[in-house]
Amino acid sequence: MSPFKPTAIVKRSLPSDHLTNRGRIMGVWIFHRHGDRAPNRYLGPPHHYEEECNHWFSRIPPASAQSGEGGAAFRELSKFYEVRVSETQNGGKFLDVGRAPFGFLSILGMDQMREVGRRFRHRYEKFGHRVSTLNSQDDPSSYAFLDHWDVHAYSTNYLRTVMSVQCFLDGLIGSRNNAQINKRNKTTNTKNSIIYAGGGLSHYYKEAGFHEQLELLNKSMLTTEEDMGHVVGGRTTVKVDVRDRRIDTLNAFDRRPKMMNELVKDVIATEQFQRIDSMAIPLATKLCDFLPGLIGAPQAFGGTPSGINWIHANDHFVCRRAHSVPLLAFTDHEGKDNEVEAEAMLESMAIPVMSHLAWRFREWYSSPRLLAAVSSPPLREIMSQMYDAVDRSSEERRPFVLYSCHDVTLLGLLYAIGADFLVSGEDCGGTRMQEEGKAIHCGLDDGLIANHGSDQSSWRWWPAYSSTIAFELVKVEDQTGVDGHFIRVVLNGKALRLVPMLSTGDERILSRQPLRKRQLFGDTTGGGMCNMMGLQDFSQVIHTLEENGGGGSLFSSVEESSLEKQLGRLGVDGG
Repeated sequence: MSPFKPTAIVKRSLPSDHLTNRGRIMGVWIFHRHGDRAPNRYLGPPHHYEEECNHWFSRIPPASAQSGEGGAAFRELSKFYEVRVSETQNGGKFLDVGRAPFGFLSILGMDQMREVGRRFRHRYEKFGHRVSTLNSQDDPSSYAFLDHWDVHAYSTNYLRTVMSVQCFLDGLIGSRNNAQINKRNKTTNTKNSIIYAGGGLSHYYKEAGFHEQLELLNKSMLTTEEDMGHVVGGRTTVKVDVRDRRIDTLNAFDRRPKMMNELVKDVIATEQFQRIDSMAIPLATKLCDFLPGLIGAPQAFGGTPSGINWIHANDHFVCRRAHSVPLLAFTDHEGKDNEVEAEAMLESMAIPVMSHLAWRFREWYSSPRLLAAVSSPPLREIMSQMYDAVDRSSEERRPFVLYSCHDVTLLGLLYAIGADFLVSGEDCGGTRMQEEGKAIHCGLDDGLIANHGSDQSSWRWWPAYSSTIAFELVKVEDQTGVDGHFIRVVLNGKALRLVPMLSTGDERILSRQPLRKRQLFGDTTGGGMCNMMGLQDFSQVIHTLEENGGGGSLFSSVEESSLEKQLGRLGVDGG
């Protein structure tokens, strides 16, 4: 049976073990957002520009060249995780060239991504295929990751996403235990248990402070080629590919800017979008009093009634909180008599800004064509690889694929597969926003809403830095072939409950259709059983996504247009 053909959906009950961390994991596909970064744009008054630039330069790897090539940290990482950028991608140059420090991955972001890689390594040391003989007390280096997994890494054409996946790989396959490092350096220092490629930057900055120069780094802390060769068991380390735009699946906004421009404008033109976005004009006006750089800043797709770029606005709160920087730092309000009151006023806008941003993308991904354009190419790509993995022999390495991308990409994937907390319409978003006789967008100031008593947030959720969506191909014992393999989707370490569309007649998101009338996957019953998504189910989800979106051919080609320079970078500018 062709994996692309619609199939009848058969409800399956499996032990709840397969919902958690058990079962044989035979393939892994991970989409992740990049790590913490400096803000994408300067939003303050012009006379504070240099001051704020200097601050963010202190938070990113030193010598991050103005050319955007990433400086010493990027060069050190690239010794072990080579980067190959297709010439069709901005002439082989990163799209964020020349913007340092704005939009650049921070030291904190490098640490985040290495930690994410380390956590995934530990997960698959325990639950991956062919590891039953590994003693849990053994040195982790005895588990040669690349001997078991066929690792590939892909990235969008941004320095921050490329360095993020390099650091992910560093935590996954490049870590060194302290005993080996100490033996080489003949030291008894045990403060750090791990050192990585890239110059030992985490240790250096924690010890020396953010404002020191890289030239002061103790070179004995650098990981050598000899170390890395030992860690990966003699195999060539993994390369990072920024693929030809014609075959890249990660960034629809950069790949087909003209089409995406038209699709988003269709959403913006609706009566509902115009009405609700207009209600945010007072909030936008107050924000501009504090952040004048929002006035007249480029907006994707020709602008909306509220008149500002909400990704940039949300950026201000996220980036400063992450680095404990006051919201009013480097503005004209800093140091004034009413500074405390003004800081509190700006802080009170954080939740409404994030809520309105999340609502806007909820409206975007309510469009079947737009949602399919963003999410169908990557989902179809991994589905094909899953079918291939089923046919691999027991002795072959298994697929382990990393995709380094952006918040809007992750959000689109979650809407496409029907992540319950986003699409159910039963939480405090969805239906309330459209009920007649009630205020539109009620609860805007309420913030994150608990979903059915859990700690998972509702539709207002936004992917944080270093967020991950892992698609795990799980082999059920005593079953063979396609029917013996199921898909577990894990968001930031937690298995997801999915409510996907399985036919074109299904109600889409923001519907009033009760959950019990829809097909659920990843749902655990009182009897301890759960209903997992099979490969044919996954095929059906993708087929329906594309059918609702107007057909798979709509998303299969790349375009060159005069809009490319104007629009090509705007779709993920805040990601």
